[in-house]
Amino acid sequence: TSYVGARRSFDWLTVSKDSIALTAVEPSEDELRAFYDANIDQFTLPRTKVITYAALRPDALVDEIEIDAAALEQLFNDRSAEYQVPERRLVERLVFANRDAADSAKAQLDINGTTFDALVADRGLSLQDVDLGDVTMGDLASAGQDVFAAQVGDVVGPLDSDLGPALFRINGRLEARVTSLEDVKDELRAELATDRARRLIETRAEEINDMLAGGATLEELIDEPGMELGKVDWHSGSTDGIAAYDGFRQAASAVTAEDFPEVAFLEDGSLFAIRLDEELEPRPEPFADAQDRLRAAWQTKRLQDALKAEAERLADMLRTGADLPEGIEL
Repeated sequence: TSYVGARRSFDWLTVSKDSIALTAVEPSEDELRAFYDANIDQFTLPRTKVITYAALRPDALVDEIEIDAAALEQLFNDRSAEYQVPERRLVERLVFANRDAADSAKAQLDINGTTFDALVADRGLSLQDVDLGDVTMGDLASAGQDVFAAQVGDVVGPLDSDLGPALFRINGRLEARVTSLEDVKDELRAELATDRARRLIETRAEEINDMLAGGATLEELIDEPGMELGKVDWHSGSTDGIAAYDGFRQAASAVTAEDFPEVAFLEDGSLFAIRLDEELEPRPEPFADAQDRLRAAWQTKRLQDALKAEAERLADMLRTGADLPEGIEL
């Protein structure tokens, strides 16, 4: 019970890089070499698979594909709701049981000086209850003409609605947005070309797979239109280039030296095949290749050391009861 009921009261201060003045210093090669040797675990490369891959990507075939004007127009028309957005209003609607009640409420607005918010509250409602959001003229049926003719801030009505006579408050106006085919022609052409390129790749997949099954090497596939050949040192942390794709990472993780290359697909519709050339055990990254990471780690360590020294200095001051430097507070 004493343990559970125990309480502590304490103050603290945080020592951040903004708390210290650290001059810019570039390490010498000897300092970098010493840091590299002392922290070699930070610069040890993981177990790595050296993989050769061949890939056929939609982007490589797009330029070969022609899109006619009819296809562009058809896609544009299919997207009419996206490209032809009508004028809208931000509207609140307060519905009444009958026309007399609606007329009385409107008279209170016009003559007695009450507000729309007060009318809503008198009904036991919130503004959220009466909010219609953004609507088109067609959404409001017979009330649409009067609502769209009003100015922002006006309250119009009573007007008929599907729930009965209502007062409408206009809170905002959203202009119509009309996009022409000319404005989006390049975008639509690229989309159609990419889609057709993906389908073309699908039709070529069986042919390429047959070539691989017949003994063709990945290097020989480079003669196929659009095919690219590459090599990657892959490990579980690789995310650059083709290794950014989940499909490639899964295949790379599973591939063995005994596997023959076969066609698989990436998320973007690309076709690829891989071959494991060799596996490299964990090993130190060459000093020359590690320069960028090495310099960053050296600077981080320098900052950490400076922060620790400052924290220890302040801790000593607190222990002895000395006043903290100006600008530093618990």
